[in-house]
Order: sequence, then C-alpha cells, then structure tokens
Amino acid sequence: MVKPVHYVEMGLIKPKSIEYREYQMNLAESAAKESTLIVLSTGLGKTVIAALLAAKRLVEYPDSKVLILAPSRPLVDQQARFLQRVLTLGNEEIVCLTGQEGPENRRASWNTVKIAVMTPQSLQNDLVQNSYNLNDVSLIVFDEAHRGVGNYAYTFIAELYEQQGRNQLSLGLTASPGHEADQIRQVRKNLRLNKVEVRTAESEDVKKYIVSIDSDIRYIILPPEVEVLRDILYDLLESYTSPIRNYGYSVGSSRRISKKDILKTQAQIRKEIGTYTKPPKHLFLLIKKLTASLRIVHLLEFVGTQGLTPTLRYIQGMYEEIRNKRSSKGVQDLVSRAEFHQFENLLDALVSKGYRHPKADTILEIVSEQLSNDLDSRILVFTRFRDTAAEVTETLEQLEDARVSRFVGQSSKGSDKGFTQKKQVEVLQGFRNNEFNILVATQVGEEGLDIPECNLVVFYDCVPSVVPYIQRRGRTGRHSPGQVIIFVAKDTHDEFYHWSVIRKLKKMPAALEDAKETDDSQTSLEDFVEEKEDAISPGDTPLSSEKGNDKITMIVDSRELSTGVARELARLGVIIQGEALEIGDYIASEDVAIERKESNDFIQSMIDGRLFSQLSSLRSAYQRPVLIIEGEQIIGLRGVNPASIYGALASIAIRIQIPILWTRNPEETAQVLYRLAHLEQISEKKTLRTRTGEMGSSDSETLEYILSGFPGVDTVTSRAILSEFGTLEYIFNADKKELQRVKGVGPKIAGTIRRLLTSQYKK
Repeated sequence: MVKPVHYVEMGLIKPKSIEYREYQMNLAESAAKESTLIVLSTGLGKTVIAALLAAKRLVEYPDSKVLILAPSRPLVDQQARFLQRVLTLGNEEIVCLTGQEGPENRRASWNTVKIAVMTPQSLQNDLVQNSYNLNDVSLIVFDEAHRGVGNYAYTFIAELYEQQGRNQLSLGLTASPGHEADQIRQVRKNLRLNKVEVRTAESEDVKKYIVSIDSDIRYIILPPEVEVLRDILYDLLESYTSPIRNYGYSVGSSRRISKKDILKTQAQIRKEIGTYTKPPKHLFLLIKKLTASLRIVHLLEFVGTQGLTPTLRYIQGMYEEIRNKRSSKGVQDLVSRAEFHQFENLLDALVSKGYRHPKADTILEIVSEQLSNDLDSRILVFTRFRDTAAEVTETLEQLEDARVSRFVGQSSKGSDKGFTQKKQVEVLQGFRNNEFNILVATQVGEEGLDIPECNLVVFYDCVPSVVPYIQRRGRTGRHSPGQVIIFVAKDTHDEFYHWSVIRKLKKMPAALEDAKETDDSQTSLEDFVEEKEDAISPGDTPLSSEKGNDKITMIVDSRELSTGVARELARLGVIIQGEALEIGDYIASEDVAIERKESNDFIQSMIDGRLFSQLSSLRSAYQRPVLIIEGEQIIGLRGVNPASIYGALASIAIRIQIPILWTRNPEETAQVLYRLAHLEQISEKKTLRTRTGEMGSSDSETLEYILSGFPGVDTVTSRAILSEFGTLEYIFNADKKELQRVKGVGPKIAGTIRRLLTSQYKK
C-alpha cells in the first residue's frame, strides 16, 4: 500500500507544492529564531528550507524583501525557478539579478521585487556603488556558505547587512563547511551566523528519507607505457631539485615532493632575495628550477591520473605561453631539455598509436553496463580538469546509446571556449529533458546545481577537498538507490587525495560539534562598540564622517569593483561610480588619475610590455597621474633581475614623471586613494572628470570632450548640456539663465562658462 503524501501548508506556499519533511520544517523553525548555519548533505533539500524561511519572513514583514545569494548564474536561475514554482508570489516579484542584467536594470528592479536571487559579485558591485541598500531586507540566504572566507563577496555583504538591515536574519546553507573547527568558526563569524544546525543520514528526523548509495572504489593499475613516461619525469625532476637541496633548502625527493613543498620553498627564497640590494645570482637560478619543478609535478599528476591526450594538451599550453611571451624562464628552460623532448616524443607516439589511460577503458565498461541494465539511466562523470572532460566525452561518444555533453565553466582556455552561463543553463535543461543521458562535468557541476536524479556518479579522479567530495557524492541516492564509483590510480596523486579526504571526513563530525560551541568570552556587539569608542582618542576622527557632510566621490574602473580596494573605499564612505575606463583604474579629480598594480601584475606588465604604454597614456591624459604598487615585495618575483625592476621604477619617476606610491594591501591602497581624492575634491574643490589621451573617436565624443574642459563640467554634465542645446554654437551663445535650465548647472558653472567664453587670452 502506497503511503499518502503530506504537503506543507503555510502562508505564501502554494498548496501541494512542497512535500512535508520533518527535518526541513524543524530546521526552518530553528533558523527563524536566530541567524543559523545549516549543514545538510547535497540532495536533502537545502533550497526548500530557504523557501520555507523566506515565506515566514515575508509574512512577518510584508513590506520587506528577501535576498537569496548563490555563487553562479545557473544556480541563481535554478533557485529563482524553484521559488516561482512553490511560492504564491507573482513571477515578476521573484527575479534573477546577475551581471547579465546590468547595473541600471538591477537598480530599477530592486525597487519592485519581493525576492531577489543574485550572485554575490553583482550584489557587491551594486552595494559598492550605493545603487541601493539593505535596509528593508528581512532575510539573506548565503547558499554554499562555506565560501564565506577571505575576500569572497559574502563577507562584505554580511558586514553591510549588519550595518544597514532593520529586521536582520541570515541563513547559511552548505553540504560541508570544512573539516577544521577553526574554519567553520570563521565562516560563522564572517557571515554573522550565531548558531549551527547539522543533519546527517543518521539524524532521527532524517533517517526515514534516506535511500541507499552503493559505493565502490576501482583501483587502476598503470600500464608499463605510462610508467616509462613517469620515470622520465621523475629523473628530470631530480635534476632540478637536487641543486636546491644542495643549497640547504628542504624539498623532498623527486618521488615524494609536492606542489605545497615547492611553493613554500619558492616563497622562502623570494623573501630572501628581497633582503638584498644585489641578490646572489644562484637565488634566481633556484627560483627558475623550482618553477620548472612545479610544472613537472603537474605533468606527473596529469599523466598518472588524467590521461595521455590531456597531458599532451597541457604541454601544448606551455608552448602557447612561450609564444605569447607569458611564460617564465623556468618553463622555457624545461622545454629546452633533451629529457623533456624524450618525454614529449614518447607521449606523442603513444597518443598517435591510440594508447590511452586505463581509466578510459574502465569508464567505457562501467557506462556500457549501466545503460544495458537501464537504458533510461542518467549518468554523471566528474573530473577536475577540462582537458580530461573533453577526452572522456569523446570516449563515451563511442557508445551507441550514449548521448553525452560536457559541462564546464565560463573561462576559456586557448581554443577551448568555456560555457557561457546561458549555455550552462541550456545543458542542464537538456539533461533534465533526457536530451543527454550522460554529463561529463568539471567542478562547476559539483556545487549546488539542481542536476536531476542520477543513477550512477563516477569520480574519474579524486579530489583533495572534503567539500567537492560530498557535493559529488550527493548527486545520487536522493529519491531512489544510487551508485558511486571512484577511480583511484595506484601510486599516483589519486591515492594520496582519496585517503586524505577520508581522513578529513572522519574529523568533520568532531569539528562541527566543536564549532557549535559558543565562545562565552567573545566580545558582544555592545562591548565592541564601547571598546572602539574608548580606543578613539579625542583627536581622532573616523574618515567616513570627516568634514561633516563632505562626500568623496571616485570613478572606478568596472574591473576594479570586485576588488578589496573598492570594498574598503565603500567602508570609508566614498561614493563610487563604476565605469569602463580607457585610462587608469581610479579617478580622483579632473587632474588626478591612479593606475593600481599589484606587485605580480607590475612584474608581468613589465614582461609583456603593457606597463610603459599604460603609464604613458595616463601621463598624456591627466596633469597629475599616480602609480600605486600594492604588495609586500616586488624584488624576487618571477625571477626578474632587480636591476631591470629598479631601472623601470627610475624611468617611471624621471622620464614619464609619474610619482610612485607603495602600499602593502588593499586596505592601505584604499586609504591612500581616499586621501588623494580628499585633497583634490575637498581641499582644492576640483571637479571629478575622466579624460582620454586622444580626442573621441566620434563627433559626439569629441563634443563631450571639448565641453568637459570647462571647470566644474564633468562628463555627465557635458552630456546634459549638449542634449539640451544640441550644438556648441548654441551653448556658447546661451546666456547664464538659459544654461541654468540644464540639470546640474547652477549659477557658478554657468557663470564660469560665460566668463571664459568672453575672457581675453593673455600670453
């Protein structure tokens, strides 16, 4: 006898739209009381809990909004469609607001929506530019909350919500916040989540909804041909690392060295280089050897765990770097070695003869068996690298009943174009509609996407992190029993990653329990405010309140809006106008523009030739250009000779005549930018305006350029005046009263224009 299905009955939830599950209702009730981090395995309905809580908040605060944040456009699209399906709100009240909509459309939509489903990057850009605020938001949902660390946009949004929200409540959702208690506490702290709720397959209110998942580890033995390739690489790696050990640096043997070891030693040597005015030559030689070693370790991982064709594509990418002059000396040295050519020639010969990694034959066998048992199966294959996804797709297309699609991220890699967010949504829809029955996905398929129930999930390779492991596994066994098969190539990175994750999984329950505990000694919000007030001496004034109502405005290049610098400027109360700037990154006035270079980018722009052309354009367009170099160290990066760096700095200061300011981090950069803008706008009363080194490419741009040369007339005002009068002739013949009809033109600007038009030129 089939058990009757019970549905949720509550305000704003459509009848018979959400199946009643005890644990979901319990978690929603708990999260309604205080801001909560919910840890729940993939496939158990985290989005349902968000919908239930959103409905509760909108009933309690009918004039408020709910904000749902998810890391990618496909996730945003999926969640909006789910909410439109289960809530009684109109579809026009539940809206996706992402980068595709554009800032103006997002600003207009914000005023009318009840539920905004957004990417955090888009929201951060809007908040930085003060397009709207979070005053009337009664709930923010942070999906994939484990991302709430470091400089990710979630942390800035949570900070602003704490400052602006009137009826604050936050909900964090994740399948795994990590395996370390400190990391989980950091997520809680950053997202302002007071409580942690955890549900596992063993939880009393979850057990009845769990179906079985059959897990199987398939150990793969590498054939002799692949072992020969690896031996060549190990010998080559030894030739690079033995001189490093001879100089006393601690790096493991060629068979045991890891990427982490190499990067740690690189950082150590670079720091040492920075202590010298004229560093010893051998230090640069060691940096070059470490760079080459890192590439060899990558190659070892590829040839051992991914396949021969993906390895060949990786090598082709190295040659492309050299052709485009973006490679390091270490890479150039590596590809010049006879041993490398031996490896490359053998690899090429094996690929030409049709040799492939034994995983390819195993995946064919497994998928063929699954489809023969159930032709309606849905199969999901995960791999870490895009080149491998391409090879697996080509391999599976050999099967008669296979309808295969790749599913990859947006970024392009050489000739391999990424999937736009629109394309990602289309592929997922095709998988739902059975247009495809096999999806070969990189990490973009791991996180939160509503991929239909899969009968079989294959880990083509192993992942070193707990989060993607749990997310991959959660793609099956939702409503009916499923199977997970994990490929582990013996004596490769696969084996190390697999057992590393198993150890971390064992630690996670204890870490979650530890992170649940509230630190009673933690400073309360009231205490924190009191301490901060006590710490400010009578002479100190917070920058954001300086000069009463005086406001600083900066024009910021749109590519800089997502950086830590823009966030810090917003914290300082700066009004930010985002624009696609041709010249400079930050505009402080009609005279002052700033080019910001992180230390690595400064070195790279020296190598590829961008640096001097950018700074020359800056010099020609603005009277007082400034270069800010941000970072703890500039000497020793990329193995560039210090003499070249010192020579470049001298040329910038003397020949191009641009002053150079140094900052350690985005916070310091923002403080410097604030002071530059304050001097120009508050002390000197100068206008904010963008300039270009050349006249505009169209007549309209040229007219704007000419008119914006008048003091007080910025680009926006010049457009308004031209829209009103049509031509410069009419403008120049207009009197003060006529000019003041234009929005933004007061008596002072109108008087200045008239005075300058009639002033006598004096040599």
